[in-house]
Amino acid sequence: KLRPVGRRLCEVTKIAGNTWCIGEFRLVNAFFAAGREKAALIDTGCGIGNIGAVVRELTDKPVEILLTHGHADHSGGIYTLPDSPVYMEPQDEEMFREMPATNEMRRLYIETRVPVRFPGEGHIEAVSALVPKEEPVYPKQYIPVKDGDVFELGERKLTVLHTPGHSDGSVCYLDSRSRILFSGDTVNHSIILMRQPDNDKRLIRIYHESLKKIWDYQEQFDQLAIGHDGILIDKSIVRDYLELTGGILNGSITGKYEEVGFRKGDVARLGQAELWYQCDE
Repeated sequence: KLRPVGRRLCEVTKIAGNTWCIGEFRLVNAFFAAGREKAALIDTGCGIGNIGAVVRELTDKPVEILLTHGHADHSGGIYTLPDSPVYMEPQDEEMFREMPATNEMRRLYIETRVPVRFPGEGHIEAVSALVPKEEPVYPKQYIPVKDGDVFELGERKLTVLHTPGHSDGSVCYLDSRSRILFSGDTVNHSIILMRQPDNDKRLIRIYHESLKKIWDYQEQFDQLAIGHDGILIDKSIVRDYLELTGGILNGSITGKYEEVGFRKGDVARLGQAELWYQCDE
C-alpha cells in the first residue's frame, strides 16, 4: 500500500525472503536485498522523498548501493544513504556525471511520468511537494563493477551481468538463490533504445546480444524484478524480446513511428515485449 512517512510516500512490497521492492510513487522501482552480513539497495529512484529512511526501517546492516545503470531516475536517491558505497559499470560514468539527478530533472520527471504511471487528481502536486528543498550533494566517486563480479552479502550473493543496450553500462544482478534477476531497464514491459545515426541497427544488435547472455542464465532465475510499470515479470519476456530484436535485425519485423505518453519514436511489439528501438524521447 502507499504509505506516507514524514515527507515520504512510497510502496514497499515484499517479493521474496529478505527482498523488497521500494516503489517511488509508482514512477520507478528500487529493490532491497538483505543477506546475513550486509544488504544491497539495487537502484535508488529519482531521489524524491527519502529512500534511505525506508531502507533504514528494513535493516541496521551495512548497505551497498548497486546501480543497474547511471540514468538519473535510478541514481537520484544516492544522497539519502551518504555512508553507503556506490557501484556502477564505468561506461555510464559520463552520463552519470553530465546528466545527474537535479531538482529541475525531478520536477520534469514528475510532470511527464506521473500522469502515465501514477494517474490521479492531485498526484502531481503531492509528489512535487516532496522534491528536496535544496539541491542534494552527490558523492564524487563510485566503485566500478564489471561482468562476472560477485557481491557477497552473507549466505546470499548477487552476480553482475553486463547487459548494454538501454545504456552502455547497463547491468543486471542475478540472485540465483531467490531465483530473481534484477534487470533495471534492460528488460521491462517496454524498453527504450535511443535513435541512432541513419537509423542503423548497431544498438539493436548490441541489445540482442545482451538478451542472449541473460537467456544463457535462464536456468538460474524464474522472474525478473523490473525498473518500471510493475514489479515482477516471468522470464519468458526475455524470449519475446529475443524474437523481436532478431526479427528487426533480419528485416522480418518493422515497427512504426508512434507517440505514446512520454515516448516518441519507432516501436515494434511481440508477445509481452515492446521495443522503442529508434526513440527520439
